[in-house]
Amino acid sequence: MQNKIKRMLFLIAQFALLAVAAIFIYYGHNNFGIRSIGLLAIFAFLAIFRRSRAWPASPEVRAMQDAWALKPWHWLVGLALLITVAATFAWLYWDAATGYKDVAPVYAFAAAAFVSSLWWAVLIARRSSR
Repeated sequence: MQNKIKRMLFLIAQFALLAVAAIFIYYGHNNFGIRSIGLLAIFAFLAIFRRSRAWPASPEVRAMQDAWALKPWHWLVGLALLITVAATFAWLYWDAATGYKDVAPVYAFAAAAFVSSLWWAVLIARRSSR
């Protein structure tokens, strides 16, 4: 019974947010702020819609989620990569200050920034998929 009441409240909130969004977008056609609030209401509607349609995970899905869960060493590798980016940036800055005598700092910084951004993108994607 509690689950049905919760789903009903989600449904009411969905329609209320969609109605508010429609009103704000229609009447705020000359006002950027009001239109933006309408768009935020649409995003909130979509989030509640997604939440209300979620099914409990099966044991197989839970096992897979546990296998892909973020471990502490993932964050430590990300931190080490950020330190590497900072070190290569300092090397690049030093090379620029002395007149760009070497091309290696440019490539080192580009490679470190690329690898670090990929690592952090995967970390954020895996964290947000929970």
